[in-house]
Amino acid sequence: MAQLAMTISMPYSQHWAKGLGIICICIGSFCFAQNVFAQNPNTRVIAAANSTCSSIKKAADLFAQRHDISFSYICKSSGRLAKGIKGGMLSPDYYISASEEWMMDLVQSGHVNAAAVRQLWGNELILACPTKHPLDITKWEDVTSAKVAHLLIGDPGTAPFGRYAKQALESAGFWDQVKTKVGTRKHITLLADDLSVAAEGTAGILYSTNLTDELQTVLHVPSEWHDPIRYYGAAPVGKEDDAIMVDFISFLKSPEAVEIFSNAGFLILP
Repeated sequence: MAQLAMTISMPYSQHWAKGLGIICICIGSFCFAQNVFAQNPNTRVIAAANSTCSSIKKAADLFAQRHDISFSYICKSSGRLAKGIKGGMLSPDYYISASEEWMMDLVQSGHVNAAAVRQLWGNELILACPTKHPLDITKWEDVTSAKVAHLLIGDPGTAPFGRYAKQALESAGFWDQVKTKVGTRKHITLLADDLSVAAEGTAGILYSTNLTDELQTVLHVPSEWHDPIRYYGAAPVGKEDDAIMVDFISFLKSPEAVEIFSNAGFLILP
């Protein structure tokens, strides 16, 4: 973010060159990672919605200890991962999306077979604030007041938790009143980090599973205000018959894996 901010004051030609450098680095990182993984037959790549990253690492590392393999992780917003897969920059062995929308986008584009998609877990949204700057609000109407000067949500275009947040605010009739003080973040870890050091009068909407010690819950978002929050997983086309990943997908439903996600606050689905 700081690097991008520095380019704003540069002359146009310098700004353009700097921007190209950033793009090349990002694309190069994806390509480099894929080349390394491709050379190691014992490594599997998991592209996971950022909100699941910590828990999926715990579960996958436990699985890896019992098999002669290792895992590498790419944790970003569901939309950015899906776009990377569609664009050929990412070729993971397993993809986890925090919404049906982005998984179905890959199904429609032919990158994932519909029959391979499995529903994994659920989650819920909360309104949170920095623990060092508690908010004196008790009802959602207060969010539209001067008590909340800034409201952080995920980018509705690529981050499902942002889309759910906007949907909830629209459903409750608050969006038009708060949209001028809304700021968006690319993924949930970034939002949680920024919110933890935010100024007084700042709140954010995020998954309950991503609440940190530096944040405190202010209000729960009623589930009827938005579509059900569900996570979906699938091995992309060409990876479905990998015996290791078939076993791993089954392992995600095992009591040990379920305990990891349950302890993290995810909703365990039948």
